[in-house]
Amino acid sequence: MIGSDTMIFSGRNLVKYPYSCYGYTRGGGKIWHGGIDVCGMDDDKIRMPGYNGKSIAGTVVTARIVTNKSNKTWEWGYYICVKLDANQTPDAVNYLYFCHCSKLLASVGQKVKTGDVLAVVGQTGNAAGTWTHCHFEVRATAKSKGLDPTAYAGIPNKAGTYGGQPVQTSGEEVLIDVSHHQGTIDWAKVPYRALVRIGYRGYGSGKLMKDEQYEANLAGAKANNKLLGFYFFSQAITVDEAREEADFCASLAPSGYPLFFDAEWSHATHDGRADNLTKDQRTAIAMAFCEKAKAHGFTAGIYTFTAFASANIDYAYLCEDYIGWLADTRTNYDKTLPRYIHQYGQTAKGGVPGITAVVDLNHLVKALPAADKPANKLQVITVGPVSQGDADAIYLLCKDRGLTDAGLYKSSWA
Repeated sequence: MIGSDTMIFSGRNLVKYPYSCYGYTRGGGKIWHGGIDVCGMDDDKIRMPGYNGKSIAGTVVTARIVTNKSNKTWEWGYYICVKLDANQTPDAVNYLYFCHCSKLLASVGQKVKTGDVLAVVGQTGNAAGTWTHCHFEVRATAKSKGLDPTAYAGIPNKAGTYGGQPVQTSGEEVLIDVSHHQGTIDWAKVPYRALVRIGYRGYGSGKLMKDEQYEANLAGAKANNKLLGFYFFSQAITVDEAREEADFCASLAPSGYPLFFDAEWSHATHDGRADNLTKDQRTAIAMAFCEKAKAHGFTAGIYTFTAFASANIDYAYLCEDYIGWLADTRTNYDKTLPRYIHQYGQTAKGGVPGITAVVDLNHLVKALPAADKPANKLQVITVGPVSQGDADAIYLLCKDRGLTDAGLYKSSWA
């Protein structure tokens, strides 16, 4: 299990630029990024990390700054290199580099192990951005190309916040959202309320699918008083399909809870059946889903992320009638956009008790409104022809509910 005690910083680790992402630093997308840029959100000390949650050790072989620009390491500013002891990890990595430091706290020849302090974070050298961070790089040899560092960093290779216990600086309740990606969950150990994915529409087939862990998550969350609401990943391309998705959710989930229309790309290549919708089309589809969800007795809402909300759906307009749930892992995110729930980051693997996988973290920014339950509305139910035995059972049920005495039960033989 990976925790913040085996990561580069204690507490939360913010990934600004992932490994190997062209275009995230400099050069118009032509410069290879051989490491992963990590900020310490709760700690300014760079520490010796682990390997997939396991403690490792090595020796400091370099602790210096290079100013001669003919040496490529000048871009790293103050940096430390640790050579790993032999036969600790199964991959090709032998050297760990910790760069852009403001102060070095370890010296050449020093033996270090997971958790030991190496340096103070900084932005010396040719550091990207205006924020202090550690450029963490791993190599097979001292001069070879950077390899994938994520097993050592202990965090996924994508922008986000990972590790540590969620910090509630404003007193806002921490929430999680879960799907089959979190695997089997021990809900008795989970400390936070959760938004559970009901299902999704296939981005290629268009088929409505129930999330593989939905029933287990619904039962576990309800039994342990952790159920906050639901969401559905949409790939509807018409308003009729959107209504169909809301009906599908209502057939599986109890009403009276929030139900969010999840609007985002199908995946990184944007080749899903709904990825080419215009902003107006997607907004109309989201509205159709939400109106049908409200008719079923849910509190209807919209989930998306800031960049998508600005260009691909009229999120602010939809939030005039529906509750908003917005993802943005940046420290200085756009606070003018409305939201009831703010998704601010992720844990590392095992960061939430009861869950061994990575988990999204959210804050409940303000109390959710009550669902517009159809409690004061009348529903007319019509049952078709039934056999003798079924008819008797239906009659007894209607009698028990007082419908026969009220003259609301009618039956005739076909």
